[in-house]
Amino acid sequence: MVHYLAQTVFLILCFSGGSLGTTTSPQQQNTAKLKDLCQRSMLGAPGIPGSNGIPGVPGVPGPHGPQGREGPKGQIGDKGSQGIPGARGDGGREGPPGKSGPRGIKGMQGQQGLLGMKGERGIVGVKGERGARGIVGNPGRKGDKGEKGESAKASQASVVPQTNWKQCVWKSESGTDNGKIKDCTFNKLQSNSVLRVSFQGNMRVDDTSAKCNRWYFKFNGNECSGPMTIEAVVYNYWPSGNPNLLHHRSFEGYCENIPQGAVRVELWVGKCSGGTLGDAYTGFESVSRIMIEEVSRPQS
Repeated sequence: MVHYLAQTVFLILCFSGGSLGTTTSPQQQNTAKLKDLCQRSMLGAPGIPGSNGIPGVPGVPGPHGPQGREGPKGQIGDKGSQGIPGARGDGGREGPPGKSGPRGIKGMQGQQGLLGMKGERGIVGVKGERGARGIVGNPGRKGDKGEKGESAKASQASVVPQTNWKQCVWKSESGTDNGKIKDCTFNKLQSNSVLRVSFQGNMRVDDTSAKCNRWYFKFNGNECSGPMTIEAVVYNYWPSGNPNLLHHRSFEGYCENIPQGAVRVELWVGKCSGGTLGDAYTGFESVSRIMIEEVSRPQS
């Protein structure tokens, strides 16, 4: 069948002039040979033996066949001989120690540990023996009856714990008309107490018609203002003659609002308010005294 088809194709080529289309220049030589074969075939000349045809296209591979049965397990081979161990190298010399590295970052504070268990309570000690009873002492003497106290409504003043007083005494005469005569320093113990002061001695105003002198106390350079000044006035009015009357006189008073500590109590003489200064005289041939006493505050 294949041979018949080959002959048919050959005859078609011969009748077509050896060309199935436009022949390119590289195929011209093959075309001449084909014409030569066609002429020989027409004249009965023996043809050139044909060559083997072009191999056909390989067919589609068939499906895989079923897997064969697993063969029997082979025998375990003999254990191989152990290899020769390698030689151990010589240890090198130890190098110098490296430099210290930088200090690491401070670690975080650890968590607080758990509270330990409370210990067991100790054994209560044995109670001691009771001591012997002491001897009863003799009864004391009955005290004296105290003084009757002040009524709460009568006074709210603080009480000075002890008597605190002083006197300054002198025997000399002073003809001062306007100025300080004498001073006396006193130590006041309480801040809320009161000072009682007094003067005892001879005072005189000698002159004619309407002369007046005033004797008064100062405390640390100031007259008393709590509640008022402590003073005495001697006035002389004698229309005729020149009387010289020398009499013992005294005056006293209480001064509040004086601070605790040293207090300078001063006796002064001067002109009466609105009057004419006279010829004053203090301490004629007699003792003069300034009395100072610290007492409790008065009733309200």
